[in-house]
Amino acid sequence: MENAGGSQAPRCVVDAVRDHMLHSYAQLGAGYAASNRATKTVDEAHDVIKTFMNAHGVGEVVLGHSSSQLFAMLADCYRRCKLVRPGDEIIIHEAAHEANAGPWVRLAEETGATLQVWRISRTAPYSSSPAELHALLTPRTKILALVHVSNLLGEVLDLPELMRLVRSSPAGKSVKVVADGVAYAPHLAIDVAEWGVDWYGFSPYKTWGPHMGALYGSHAAFTQLENGGPNHFWIPGNEVPYKFELGGVSHEGCAGLVALSQYLRVMASGADSKGTDMAANGKAGTLTRSTVDGAYAHFAAMEAPLQERLLSYLLTKPCVSIFGGCHSRTGERVPTISFTHATKPPSQIAAAIQAAGFAVRHGHNYAVRPLQALAADRPDDWPFGWEEGVVRISMLHYNTPAEVENLVAALEGIL
Repeated sequence: MENAGGSQAPRCVVDAVRDHMLHSYAQLGAGYAASNRATKTVDEAHDVIKTFMNAHGVGEVVLGHSSSQLFAMLADCYRRCKLVRPGDEIIIHEAAHEANAGPWVRLAEETGATLQVWRISRTAPYSSSPAELHALLTPRTKILALVHVSNLLGEVLDLPELMRLVRSSPAGKSVKVVADGVAYAPHLAIDVAEWGVDWYGFSPYKTWGPHMGALYGSHAAFTQLENGGPNHFWIPGNEVPYKFELGGVSHEGCAGLVALSQYLRVMASGADSKGTDMAANGKAGTLTRSTVDGAYAHFAAMEAPLQERLLSYLLTKPCVSIFGGCHSRTGERVPTISFTHATKPPSQIAAAIQAAGFAVRHGHNYAVRPLQALAADRPDDWPFGWEEGVVRISMLHYNTPAEVENLVAALEGIL
């Protein structure tokens, strides 16, 4: 139950990685058979991710080894293209994972831009106010870096509404919105075409794939960075994604991404995630958007009772403070549930849960900035210090009601 840190991969993904390394482990574009297979695999992987994000016709996707690496690369592209200058403004989201905060903080420091922070509320549920964001947006705002779902809070931002707010603000279309969807993508379907976001990143290794990152950019956003891609100098600046995939991507990882489409097809059919023969049930055909939507509808139905049961149990414990919303409405919260205890440090609670046989974790989970801010403003709420962080239990569709009941039974003797 530590799925927010990384999901498990279905056998079809694991087998595809292995098979690629056994039979097609070659460089791209060389013209011989193994190279041709590898080239086809990498191309297909990009196509799968574009379908997964609903990016066909509106933008391109770049692959890398993590979302952290891709967001850092993106910020560096803006620096190289001199698109952020002294007097400009960058807004970061206080709720963010450091992956989509640190690169923009550094960009502000390096360019002389002014850094603004869209703060979370200082009391539960630690929400992010759209009105406060609107007040920060000015004609000088060049970058808005936000998190679609906090990997601590589990709350889903209304991204379509936020995009309308941003575009109608004084910043208008000049601001580039960079959204971190890493904690969103395992639970809800990404739809960049619908949202109109400029940049959107997620991590396939948290959506049942290999350890990779993926970054969508709109056509207009990539055009603005035509001379900023980090790959070798002779590669044309408008050759996307190649110009932005320095040294190439993981070919075997791409094989796993292609195979992930098999899993999504099986899940869209309503099958159980355990014990299904992917080769027999999901191999044929290409990934379609309706398949992605169908799979995620199935995921939501499987996750809803898990989240409801754990949240309702934790709410019966007066000493427990839930870090985020206490509701379980589908589309508004995901089953990433963090909490603290009035008298027991998170490290002690997490160790006891682990000793009972459950994979959970405690700490800041790479969201240091919100914890530091809350502890500084309300130290009495954090008697063990921000470094202890929270206890985080994060579930996915393949967790079962029986597992949650066993967890609740274990928690009864711990909390």
